[in-house]
Amino acid sequence: MAEIWGMYIGVKLASELGIRTLVVESDSKCAITLTQKMSPEIHGNSSLIRSIKELLVKMEDVKVRHIYREANFCDDTLAKLGQEHELGIKFWEQPPPYLFHHLLADACGMKFSKIAVQ
Repeated sequence: MAEIWGMYIGVKLASELGIRTLVVESDSKCAITLTQKMSPEIHGNSSLIRSIKELLVKMEDVKVRHIYREANFCDDTLAKLGQEHELGIKFWEQPPPYLFHHLLADACGMKFSKIAVQ
């Protein structure tokens, strides 16, 4: 549910800013499948999913793809920190300082492996 709402807010903001080329990445395979392949009528959030699809269709070049959670450090960090703040949407003019290392790693193309400890 949170991933679908996050996708909607992000795509809507991109649309309002006039962005015509967009890459949407999510570590939720369910959100990707719902917005790309499945008919939204079978889901409880069908109107929200339909709205996402309608916004994406209006853009010139859109890629929606799944990424593994390990590659989604920025989103994961923001989600964890969001639990410590008031409800609502927060926008930054520049990335917050605590994302610097994650953004640098991403820009350098660093890969991280998932380690499972049993």
